[in-house]
Amino acid sequence: MTNIGISLGAVLAGWVVQVGTHSAYQLMIVANAVSFAASALIVLRLRPVEPGPAAGGPRWIAMRDRPYLALTALDGIMAIQFKVLTVAVPLWLIAATEAPRWLISGTMLLNTVVVVACQVRAGRSIDTPAAGARAYRRSGFAFLLACVLISLTQDIPGRAAAALLLAGVAVHTIGELWHAAAGFEVSFALAPERATGQYLGVFGLGAGLAEAVGPALIVFLCITWGRPGWYVLGALFALTGLAAPLLVRWAERHRPAGHLQFAGEKAASSATA
Repeated sequence: MTNIGISLGAVLAGWVVQVGTHSAYQLMIVANAVSFAASALIVLRLRPVEPGPAAGGPRWIAMRDRPYLALTALDGIMAIQFKVLTVAVPLWLIAATEAPRWLISGTMLLNTVVVVACQVRAGRSIDTPAAGARAYRRSGFAFLLACVLISLTQDIPGRAAAALLLAGVAVHTIGELWHAAAGFEVSFALAPERATGQYLGVFGLGAGLAEAVGPALIVFLCITWGRPGWYVLGALFALTGLAAPLLVRWAERHRPAGHLQFAGEKAASSATA
């Protein structure tokens, strides 16, 4: 559902960029504000749900779990990849390539359509922490290849740049499918059942870190530095993916007996219920 919303926004944003007038940008900001207000109204119509009973044991247990915190940091670094398509590619396309500007929407549409169509299928076989670790590793190399392809679009004819850019986005999207599935599996499977909510809240801090730091880092590397920065960013993703199996094995060794519950089993139980 998130990606469907992104795809609709990409179409409207592409029109704004193509028109390029002050009024068009103002209209986009106002429309975005209206969409947030509409979302708030939908949430207000939901019935309140009584909280469940508090689990026993020490508070902030997730903050004491060093292997899980390490995986949170790893996922946060990998989550910077979400800013590649929303920050780096649009700025790079306009500033460094001859590709048409409407392709900003085209790249986002390609990404979101593939994610909507393939995310469940891509995650079907990632049903253990070990499988999640391997998916992290694959996604890191996919992001590296995507960064290289995107960097090569500089100073080449417009059509060639457009084709190469779409190829890079397609490869990046495959990496995104693996990264998302890996994050879902690892975050759920390595969280004790008695404190799942707390653990998932901590795991979300990694994505929050990427949201805060990612845009500035990507603009510095890919836009200010240029082509070498793309290679550095891709190498960062690849090295992070390579570290995932080591951290997952560390987390599994330190998981208390009886508390490891695979995300695939949880999904099966939910489906049966």
